[in-house]
Amino acid sequence: QAFIISMKSSVSPSHDEGAPLADAPAARGGEKFMKVTARPPPLALLKLIFMPPSSALVMPKRYFAASNELVTITLVITWTITLAYDYKQAWEHPARKFVGHLNPCFGWDYAPASYVAVFSLAADVYLAWTYATLERIRTNLRDLDGKLSNAERFSLLTTYLHGAASMLWMLLWLVGPPNDQWAAHLALFTTAVAFRYLCTLGNYVECRYGREWELGLVKRQHSVHIVVYGVVTSLLPIVYFTNVINYIVQGREKWCDHRAEDDDSLCIKPTIPWQVSQVLDILWMACLATSTKYSISEPPLLVTRKVLEIDDQIDLESFTGSQRDTLRKLGYK
Repeated sequence: QAFIISMKSSVSPSHDEGAPLADAPAARGGEKFMKVTARPPPLALLKLIFMPPSSALVMPKRYFAASNELVTITLVITWTITLAYDYKQAWEHPARKFVGHLNPCFGWDYAPASYVAVFSLAADVYLAWTYATLERIRTNLRDLDGKLSNAERFSLLTTYLHGAASMLWMLLWLVGPPNDQWAAHLALFTTAVAFRYLCTLGNYVECRYGREWELGLVKRQHSVHIVVYGVVTSLLPIVYFTNVINYIVQGREKWCDHRAEDDDSLCIKPTIPWQVSQVLDILWMACLATSTKYSISEPPLLVTRKVLEIDDQIDLESFTGSQRDTLRKLGYK
Protein backbone atom coordinates (compact mmCIF):
# COMPACT_ATOMS: atom_id res chain seq x y z
CA GLN A 1 0.00 0.00 0.00
CA ALA A 2 1.21 3.50 -0.75
CA PHE A 3 0.19 7.06 -1.24
CA ILE A 4 1.48 9.93 -3.36
CA ILE A 5 1.18 13.60 -2.54
CA SER A 6 1.46 16.14 -5.33
CA MET A 7 0.05 19.46 -6.34
CA LYS A 8 -2.14 17.87 -8.96
CA SER A 9 -3.19 14.41 -7.90
CA SER A 10 -3.11 11.99 -5.01
CA VAL A 11 -3.68 8.34 -4.33
CA SER A 12 -5.25 7.30 -1.07
CA PRO A 13 -3.15 5.34 1.47
CA SER A 14 -5.18 2.24 0.80
CA HIS A 15 -4.36 2.30 -2.90
CA ASP A 16 -1.57 0.25 -4.43
CA GLU A 17 -0.42 0.57 -8.00
CA GLY A 18 -1.87 -2.21 -10.06
CA ALA A 19 -4.68 -2.66 -7.54
CA PRO A 20 -8.35 -2.54 -8.60
CA LEU A 21 -9.39 1.04 -9.13
CA ALA A 22 -12.89 2.09 -8.24
CA ASP A 23 -13.76 5.57 -9.38
CA ALA A 24 -16.13 7.53 -7.22
CA PRO A 25 -19.69 6.99 -8.36
CA ALA A 26 -20.45 9.50 -11.08
CA ALA A 27 -23.58 10.40 -12.91
CA ARG A 28 -23.83 9.31 -16.52
CA GLY A 29 -27.30 9.40 -17.94
CA GLY A 30 -28.70 9.30 -14.42
CA GLU A 31 -26.83 6.07 -13.64
CA LYS A 32 -23.86 5.39 -11.35
CA PHE A 33 -20.92 3.44 -12.68
CA MET A 34 -17.68 1.95 -11.39
CA LYS A 35 -14.44 1.45 -13.28
CA VAL A 36 -12.54 -1.66 -12.25
CA THR A 37 -9.15 -2.88 -13.46
CA ALA A 38 -7.55 -6.30 -13.17
CA ARG A 39 -6.86 -7.55 -9.65
CA PRO A 40 -3.14 -7.64 -8.77
CA PRO A 41 -1.31 -10.73 -7.46
CA PRO A 42 -2.18 -11.36 -3.78
CA LEU A 43 1.43 -11.70 -2.56
CA ALA A 44 4.19 -9.09 -2.50
CA LEU A 45 6.53 -11.74 -3.91
CA LEU A 46 4.38 -12.11 -7.01
CA LYS A 47 3.95 -8.36 -7.34
CA LEU A 48 7.73 -7.97 -7.48
CA ILE A 49 8.15 -10.82 -9.95
CA PHE A 50 5.48 -9.50 -12.32
CA MET A 51 6.19 -5.79 -11.82
CA PRO A 52 6.35 -4.24 -15.31
CA PRO A 53 9.68 -2.64 -16.26
CA SER A 54 7.88 0.64 -16.94
CA SER A 55 6.57 0.82 -13.38
CA ALA A 56 7.55 4.18 -11.90
CA LEU A 57 6.37 3.59 -8.33
CA VAL A 58 8.65 1.56 -6.09
CA MET A 59 7.36 0.52 -2.68
CA PRO A 60 10.31 -0.21 -0.36
CA LYS A 61 8.14 -2.05 2.13
CA ARG A 62 7.06 -4.46 -0.58
CA TYR A 63 10.53 -6.00 -0.41
CA PHE A 64 10.21 -6.46 3.34
CA ALA A 65 6.77 -8.00 2.89
CA ALA A 66 8.17 -10.33 0.23
CA SER A 67 10.97 -11.32 2.61
CA ASN A 68 8.49 -12.31 5.33
CA GLU A 69 6.33 -14.16 2.81
CA LEU A 70 9.34 -16.04 1.46
CA VAL A 71 10.31 -17.34 4.92
CA THR A 72 6.72 -18.37 5.67
CA ILE A 73 6.26 -20.16 2.33
CA THR A 74 9.64 -21.87 2.67
CA LEU A 75 8.74 -23.19 6.12
CA VAL A 76 5.47 -24.62 4.81
CA ILE A 77 7.10 -26.26 1.79
CA THR A 78 10.07 -27.72 3.69
CA TRP A 79 7.89 -29.11 6.48
CA THR A 80 5.69 -30.75 3.86
CA ILE A 81 8.76 -32.32 2.24
CA THR A 82 10.16 -33.55 5.55
CA LEU A 83 6.89 -35.07 6.73
CA ALA A 84 6.43 -36.81 3.38
CA TYR A 85 10.04 -38.00 3.05
CA ASP A 86 10.87 -39.00 6.64
CA TYR A 87 8.94 -37.50 9.52
CA LYS A 88 11.53 -38.81 12.00
CA GLN A 89 13.93 -36.10 10.79
CA ALA A 90 11.72 -33.65 12.68
CA TRP A 91 10.15 -35.87 15.32
CA GLU A 92 13.50 -37.32 16.46
CA HIS A 93 15.54 -34.21 15.71
CA PRO A 94 18.78 -34.06 17.78
CA ALA A 95 17.95 -30.58 19.11
CA ARG A 96 14.62 -31.73 20.47
CA LYS A 97 16.38 -33.11 23.55
CA PHE A 98 17.09 -29.48 24.55
CA VAL A 99 13.68 -27.87 24.06
CA GLY A 100 11.21 -30.74 23.92
CA HIS A 101 8.97 -29.29 21.21
CA LEU A 102 9.05 -29.18 17.41
CA ASN A 103 10.97 -26.03 16.49
CA PRO A 104 10.27 -24.47 13.06
CA CYS A 105 13.89 -25.21 12.06
CA PHE A 106 13.34 -28.94 12.47
CA GLY A 107 11.46 -29.12 9.19
CA TRP A 108 14.26 -27.71 7.04
CA ASP A 109 17.49 -28.80 8.74
CA TYR A 110 18.07 -32.00 6.76
CA ALA A 111 18.00 -33.07 3.13
CA PRO A 112 16.03 -33.06 0.92
CA ALA A 113 14.13 -30.18 2.57
CA SER A 114 17.37 -28.33 3.33
CA TYR A 115 18.12 -28.07 -0.41
CA VAL A 116 14.88 -26.18 -0.94
CA ALA A 117 15.44 -24.01 2.13
CA VAL A 118 18.94 -22.86 1.18
CA PHE A 119 17.94 -22.28 -2.44
CA SER A 120 14.88 -20.27 -1.43
CA LEU A 121 16.34 -18.20 1.40
CA ALA A 122 19.32 -17.13 -0.70
CA ALA A 123 16.79 -14.81 -2.37
CA ASP A 124 15.91 -13.42 1.06
CA VAL A 125 19.35 -11.77 1.24
CA TYR A 126 18.56 -9.81 -1.93
CA LEU A 127 15.10 -8.81 -0.70
CA ALA A 128 16.36 -7.70 2.72
CA TRP A 129 19.26 -5.56 1.49
CA THR A 130 17.20 -4.06 -1.33
CA TYR A 131 14.65 -3.01 1.26
CA ALA A 132 17.38 -1.46 3.43
CA THR A 133 18.82 0.42 0.45
CA LEU A 134 15.45 1.77 -0.70
CA GLU A 135 14.53 2.81 2.85
CA ARG A 136 17.80 4.75 3.13
CA ILE A 137 17.20 6.46 -0.21
CA ARG A 138 13.65 7.44 0.70
CA THR A 139 14.65 8.70 4.15
CA ASN A 140 17.42 10.85 2.68
CA LEU A 141 15.11 12.26 0.00
CA ARG A 142 12.56 13.27 2.63
CA ASP A 143 15.21 14.77 4.91
CA LEU A 144 14.78 18.41 3.88
CA ASP A 145 16.40 19.96 6.95
CA GLY A 146 19.48 17.74 6.97
CA LYS A 147 18.57 16.17 10.32
CA LEU A 148 17.21 12.71 10.94
CA SER A 149 14.76 12.19 13.76
CA ASN A 150 15.37 9.49 16.36
CA ALA A 151 12.51 7.49 14.85
CA GLU A 152 14.13 7.66 11.41
CA ARG A 153 17.54 6.65 12.80
CA PHE A 154 16.00 3.69 14.62
CA SER A 155 14.10 2.62 11.52
CA LEU A 156 17.23 2.75 9.34
CA LEU A 157 19.26 0.81 11.91
CA THR A 158 16.66 -1.95 12.08
CA THR A 159 16.56 -2.30 8.28
CA TYR A 160 20.29 -3.06 8.34
CA LEU A 161 19.76 -5.53 11.19
CA HIS A 162 17.16 -7.22 9.01
CA GLY A 163 19.75 -7.48 6.24
CA ALA A 164 22.14 -9.08 8.72
CA ALA A 165 19.38 -11.47 9.82
CA SER A 166 18.88 -12.64 6.24
CA MET A 167 22.54 -13.68 6.13
CA LEU A 168 22.39 -15.29 9.57
CA TRP A 169 19.67 -17.59 8.20
CA MET A 170 22.25 -19.08 5.83
CA LEU A 171 24.44 -20.18 8.76
CA LEU A 172 21.66 -22.37 10.13
CA TRP A 173 22.74 -25.20 7.80
CA LEU A 174 26.43 -24.83 8.70
CA VAL A 175 26.01 -24.77 12.49
CA GLY A 176 23.98 -27.62 13.93
CA PRO A 177 23.08 -30.18 11.27
CA PRO A 178 26.70 -31.07 10.32
CA ASN A 179 28.39 -30.69 13.73
CA ASP A 180 25.70 -31.04 16.43
CA GLN A 181 26.25 -27.49 17.74
CA TRP A 182 22.57 -27.12 18.49
CA ALA A 183 22.84 -24.49 21.22
CA ALA A 184 24.66 -22.23 18.76
CA HIS A 185 22.09 -23.14 16.09
CA LEU A 186 19.24 -22.01 18.35
CA ALA A 187 21.17 -18.82 19.19
CA LEU A 188 21.48 -17.98 15.48
CA PHE A 189 17.79 -18.70 14.92
CA THR A 190 16.58 -16.53 17.82
CA THR A 191 18.93 -13.68 16.84
CA ALA A 192 17.62 -13.69 13.28
CA VAL A 193 14.04 -13.80 14.57
CA ALA A 194 14.72 -10.83 16.89
CA PHE A 195 16.33 -8.74 14.12
CA ARG A 196 13.41 -9.45 11.79
CA TYR A 197 10.97 -8.27 14.45
CA LEU A 198 13.03 -5.14 15.16
CA CYS A 199 12.71 -4.22 11.48
CA THR A 200 8.93 -4.44 11.78
CA LEU A 201 9.09 -2.39 14.99
CA GLY A 202 11.35 0.22 13.36
CA ASN A 203 8.87 0.68 10.55
CA TYR A 204 6.04 1.08 13.07
CA VAL A 205 7.99 3.60 15.16
CA GLU A 206 8.85 5.71 12.12
CA CYS A 207 5.18 5.88 11.12
CA ARG A 208 3.89 6.31 14.68
CA TYR A 209 6.28 9.12 15.59
CA GLY A 210 6.97 10.54 12.15
CA ARG A 211 5.44 13.45 10.33
CA GLU A 212 2.25 14.82 11.82
CA TRP A 213 0.10 14.21 8.75
CA GLU A 214 1.14 10.52 8.77
CA LEU A 215 0.07 9.76 12.32
CA GLY A 216 -3.50 9.02 11.31
CA LEU A 217 -2.33 6.04 9.26
CA VAL A 218 -1.45 4.07 12.40
CA LYS A 219 -4.54 2.15 13.49
CA ARG A 220 -5.26 0.09 16.58
CA GLN A 221 -4.83 -3.13 14.62
CA HIS A 222 -1.25 -2.12 13.77
CA SER A 223 -0.46 -1.46 17.44
CA VAL A 224 -2.01 -4.74 18.59
CA HIS A 225 -0.03 -6.71 16.00
CA ILE A 226 3.29 -5.07 16.91
CA VAL A 227 2.71 -5.68 20.65
CA VAL A 228 1.75 -9.34 20.22
CA TYR A 229 4.61 -9.91 17.79
CA GLY A 230 7.03 -8.27 20.26
CA VAL A 231 5.86 -10.28 23.27
CA VAL A 232 6.19 -13.55 21.37
CA THR A 233 9.62 -12.64 20.00
CA SER A 234 10.84 -11.64 23.49
CA LEU A 235 9.61 -14.83 25.14
CA LEU A 236 11.08 -17.22 22.57
CA PRO A 237 14.77 -16.89 23.57
CA ILE A 238 13.86 -16.92 27.29
CA VAL A 239 11.98 -20.19 26.93
CA TYR A 240 14.55 -21.76 24.59
CA PHE A 241 17.61 -21.03 26.65
CA THR A 242 16.03 -21.71 30.03
CA ASN A 243 15.55 -25.27 28.83
CA VAL A 244 18.93 -25.46 27.07
CA ILE A 245 20.91 -24.16 30.06
CA ASN A 246 19.01 -26.41 32.46
CA TYR A 247 19.68 -29.42 30.23
CA ILE A 248 23.43 -28.68 30.12
CA VAL A 249 23.70 -27.95 33.88
CA GLN A 250 21.89 -31.18 34.74
CA GLY A 251 24.31 -33.15 32.56
CA ARG A 252 21.55 -35.27 31.10
CA GLU A 253 21.72 -37.06 27.76
CA LYS A 254 18.21 -37.04 26.38
CA TRP A 255 14.79 -35.51 26.61
CA CYS A 256 12.03 -37.27 28.55
CA ASP A 257 8.78 -37.69 26.71
CA HIS A 258 5.54 -39.05 28.10
CA ARG A 259 6.83 -42.62 27.70
CA ALA A 260 9.95 -42.12 29.84
CA GLU A 261 10.40 -44.17 32.98
CA ASP A 262 10.39 -42.24 36.25
CA ASP A 263 13.74 -43.74 37.28
CA ASP A 264 15.50 -42.88 34.03
CA SER A 265 18.35 -40.70 35.34
CA LEU A 266 19.65 -39.85 31.86
CA CYS A 267 16.62 -37.93 30.74
CA ILE A 268 15.13 -34.66 31.90
CA LYS A 269 11.89 -32.94 31.14
CA PRO A 270 12.16 -29.32 29.94
CA THR A 271 12.02 -26.80 32.79
CA ILE A 272 9.34 -24.93 30.88
CA PRO A 273 6.74 -27.37 29.47
CA TRP A 274 7.22 -28.08 25.79
CA GLN A 275 3.62 -27.03 25.11
CA VAL A 276 4.56 -23.42 25.98
CA SER A 277 7.43 -23.41 23.48
CA GLN A 278 5.24 -24.98 20.82
CA VAL A 279 2.50 -22.37 21.22
CA LEU A 280 5.05 -19.54 21.06
CA ASP A 281 6.55 -20.94 17.85
CA ILE A 282 3.10 -21.20 16.26
CA LEU A 283 2.27 -17.64 17.31
CA TRP A 284 5.58 -16.41 15.88
CA MET A 285 4.81 -18.00 12.52
CA ALA A 286 1.33 -16.45 12.61
CA CYS A 287 2.78 -12.98 13.34
CA LEU A 288 5.31 -13.40 10.54
CA ALA A 289 2.64 -14.52 8.09
CA THR A 290 0.36 -11.55 8.94
CA SER A 291 3.08 -8.87 8.91
CA THR A 292 2.10 -7.76 5.41
CA LYS A 293 -1.59 -7.52 6.28
CA TYR A 294 -0.89 -5.30 9.29
CA SER A 295 1.80 -3.13 7.73
CA ILE A 296 1.33 0.64 7.65
CA SER A 297 1.08 2.61 4.42
CA GLU A 298 4.16 4.61 3.44
CA PRO A 299 5.09 6.93 0.57
CA PRO A 300 6.55 5.19 -2.50
CA LEU A 301 9.60 6.20 -4.48
CA LEU A 302 8.92 7.74 -7.87
CA VAL A 303 11.55 6.29 -10.19
CA THR A 304 12.34 7.44 -13.73
CA ARG A 305 14.02 4.85 -15.92
CA LYS A 306 15.94 5.77 -19.04
CA VAL A 307 18.72 4.15 -21.03
CA LEU A 308 21.56 6.53 -21.84
CA GLU A 309 22.81 5.57 -25.29
CA ILE A 310 26.42 6.35 -26.09
CA ASP A 311 25.48 8.84 -28.81
CA ASP A 312 22.94 10.67 -26.63
CA GLN A 313 23.54 14.33 -25.83
CA ILE A 314 23.29 14.72 -22.06
CA ASP A 315 23.62 17.60 -19.62
CA LEU A 316 26.51 16.60 -17.38
CA GLU A 317 25.70 19.40 -14.95
CA SER A 318 22.57 17.51 -13.87
CA PHE A 319 24.74 14.73 -12.42
CA THR A 320 26.96 14.58 -9.34
CA GLY A 321 30.72 14.82 -9.62
CA SER A 322 31.31 11.09 -9.31
CA GLN A 323 28.52 10.39 -11.81
CA ARG A 324 30.07 12.82 -14.30
CA ASP A 325 33.45 11.08 -13.94
CA THR A 326 31.80 7.72 -14.60
CA LEU A 327 29.96 9.05 -17.69
CA ARG A 328 33.14 10.55 -19.10
CA LYS A 329 34.98 7.24 -18.65
CA LEU A 330 32.15 5.58 -20.58
CA GLY A 331 32.61 8.01 -23.48
CA TYR A 332 29.82 10.50 -22.89
CA LYS A 333 30.38 14.17 -23.65
